[in-house]
Amino acid sequence: MLDLSQTLHSISVIEIANYIPGPLCGALLAGLGARVVKIERPGGDPMRTLPPVDKTGEHPLFALLNGAKHCQTLDLRQPDALAVLHDLVRVADILIDGLRPRALDRLGLSDEVLLQLNPSLLIVSIRGAPIGHTYRAAALHDLNAQALSGMLTVGEQPPRVIGVHAADMVSGLMAASAVLAGLLARQRSGRGGRIETSMLAAARWLNTPALALAYAGLSAIDTLNGSLACYRLYQTADGRWLAVAALETHFWERMCAAIDRPDLIPLQYDRSAQHMLIETLTATFRQRSLAAWMDTFANLDACISPVLTPVEAGQEGGLSVALAVETLPRD
Repeated sequence: MLDLSQTLHSISVIEIANYIPGPLCGALLAGLGARVVKIERPGGDPMRTLPPVDKTGEHPLFALLNGAKHCQTLDLRQPDALAVLHDLVRVADILIDGLRPRALDRLGLSDEVLLQLNPSLLIVSIRGAPIGHTYRAAALHDLNAQALSGMLTVGEQPPRVIGVHAADMVSGLMAASAVLAGLLARQRSGRGGRIETSMLAAARWLNTPALALAYAGLSAIDTLNGSLACYRLYQTADGRWLAVAALETHFWERMCAAIDRPDLIPLQYDRSAQHMLIETLTATFRQRSLAAWMDTFANLDACISPVLTPVEAGQEGGLSVALAVETLPRD
């Protein structure tokens, strides 16, 4: 396996960001070997003490996102602290800016100042909304970005909180990807500059399938949102859930054969039959436990899986902050 853990071993990063998006970007770069200095205001990143906290008095996610960094407290409103940051900027490769638009400018850290200190600096900003958007200057959290992206109205009504920090996490990942592209661009030009993404852009990117249908004038019911019986969650007899994603006809055929309902096979994409199919499969899957169904589907290879809890998922895959990439020899 190719080891990527020291790919950025010579890269120095300054992180001025709170909560999740910017710190995730910094954590991903640290996972590739970069040296990341996290600048915290007096009182620290609010994520530290956001409830619930563990026995150390900190939110567990704070430690996960920031454990590999060098944390330094600086009140950037004070001249001596600003001078310390200037020294860091002079030798840095990347500055992650997770603050509101113009916040660094008000601290005397405009792009002009930063690039004068270090012309090769890459300034990577993660905003709430893109340039020109109505909510550009507004305070936004993950839920707001999801709401503005249309993500929360895909599927059955009413809209609901999905419980995943999708905009936060993907905007951090997009920023880390932009950093890698920026380093390549700088290698060719020798110049730094600003790169920007946003939580809303990340949420809209995640919602691309529904947005594409909307632009084409098609109903959201045609998206993969649970309106099709072959792509849906079903509850089992023990109150657990099964994820059925048998979109391809051969997967659907295998599943229907396994539950002894071959009569359902020709109805897979019949819109008029979806209500009946969903009711039928709902009643069928409630007859047995999740474990029993997984035994039935163990060797089926039909895109069927259990819905795991976070604890179960952590036991299965471990817990780390890293690029979700493994480089393996060809089979």
